[in-house]
Amino acid sequence: MLKVDVILLTKNSMQPCLKECVESIYANIPVNRLIVVDGGSIDGTLNYLENFPHVKIIDDSGGNRATARQKGIEAVETEWHIHVDSDVILCKGWFNKVVKLIKHDVGAVWGVAVPIEEHTFNIVYAMSKFYRMPIRDMLVKQMRSERFMTHDTIIRTEAVKDIKIPKDLHIWEDEYIGRHIIRKGYRFLKVKDPYCLHNVSEKGLGSAILNGYLLHKYKIWGFQKVLMRFILTIPKCAWIYAITKDFEAAKRQAVTYILTMKGWLSYS
Repeated sequence: MLKVDVILLTKNSMQPCLKECVESIYANIPVNRLIVVDGGSIDGTLNYLENFPHVKIIDDSGGNRATARQKGIEAVETEWHIHVDSDVILCKGWFNKVVKLIKHDVGAVWGVAVPIEEHTFNIVYAMSKFYRMPIRDMLVKQMRSERFMTHDTIIRTEAVKDIKIPKDLHIWEDEYIGRHIIRKGYRFLKVKDPYCLHNVSEKGLGSAILNGYLLHKYKIWGFQKVLMRFILTIPKCAWIYAITKDFEAAKRQAVTYILTMKGWLSYS
């Protein structure tokens, strides 16, 4: 594995950290091509990316994360490829660390994404105190039981070459990819090292409703799992506030759980 294609989804991605993201890609990955799938940027994203070597830009104007992911995967030419979100910064030595984890039965490796946006970090920090473990360990433990992610994920191309991501699955497309890899008989590893720093962006309340709707439609979460989070809203948010004194963090967690339940119930 000498060089790999890297898939980067963009749409007006200059903020919060596209410059740092792309620099971390070229500094830490032997890039064959940077495959940029763009949803119609008008903020200078494409002009900036065109300055880097081996960039292939694919237009996905009017699309979403599901259609962009699909186009990116279809464009891959290398045996392995890497998905890097435009709002993350890879740790030093990311590629060298991840290749040590690749075995014949491994289809993908996800490096834990540590949030650095203040309120999201405070939620994670509070829960790490609850579970009495370091933040990266806690995030990996949570993600092992919760879902598949693609913030910074290397994937065996053979494992997804036949994938057809539903076009409306533009929040949980990463979960769909992960489940597909498992169905193909491979393991999907979730590890604390390598890792990335994640500049989480606030997507608004509507995304939580859509999130719940898709969770139900595609049978990703059953009612029991959604209900449990709804029930835990008050105690969890009280804990977050008690540990961090961050009212906004507690409020975001509450609103997310409540609207996810609303979205789940809206599907029929």
